[in-house]
Amino acid sequence: MSDRQATANAMFDFITESSRARDDREVLACLDTAAKAFGMDCYAISGIPLPSERIDPYFMLNAWPAGWFERYVHENYVHVDPVIYRTKMSDEAFVWSEALADKPVTRAAKRVMNEATEFGMYDGYSVPLHSVGGFQAIVTFGARKVDLSQEQRGALHIISIYAHNRLRAFLSEGREPKAPAVAKVTPREREVILWCAAGKTNWEIGQILGISEKTVQHEIASASRKLNSVNRAQLIAESIRLGLIR
Repeated sequence: MSDRQATANAMFDFITESSRARDDREVLACLDTAAKAFGMDCYAISGIPLPSERIDPYFMLNAWPAGWFERYVHENYVHVDPVIYRTKMSDEAFVWSEALADKPVTRAAKRVMNEATEFGMYDGYSVPLHSVGGFQAIVTFGARKVDLSQEQRGALHIISIYAHNRLRAFLSEGREPKAPAVAKVTPREREVILWCAAGKTNWEIGQILGISEKTVQHEIASASRKLNSVNRAQLIAESIRLGLIR
């Protein structure tokens, strides 16, 4: 089996198993399996608090080393953590060592990163989540070493968004029916999303469907608005969650 196939299998295994999860503990078990498949040792999912707030009530799922979680919360490191700062500034997933290298950081920020290494978190991979309504969250993984191919980064990005969506679904179960959003997506938009999930570029999708690249961009933008998604990976993950594509 090729590395690319193994990566795809790990992603779809996670999506299949977590879609059957009955509560957050089962999502945690699924994410644990996926994280280990990509060489990650620990992880957490949390909303990002406002400057005047603490992070405690925002944690949705925590599998950080116990001592680190307790210290992070007690010291309220969220407001000086350079990973969180980077997350607020961009919706692109990133490897800590790459995104933070040669960037000016405060003494407090250095302290956070240095102390994280005491718990084996020398590097990590983080996925920012920004909704069109302004909600910000993060799915973050820690490891002694991060060695992810572009395919693995993309798969872990989608896994992260899907895991976050599953947890939010449990929190809001019974409050927000999914049917209206699904019903608004047109057959052409669904077709375009399916090719996006297959890794095709806008130009390639246009060639496959016999439409212009500009029309493809329009279809993606329209579907993104309907599914409250702010980037391609989030659109794919939300489409999978809602059963639009499989």
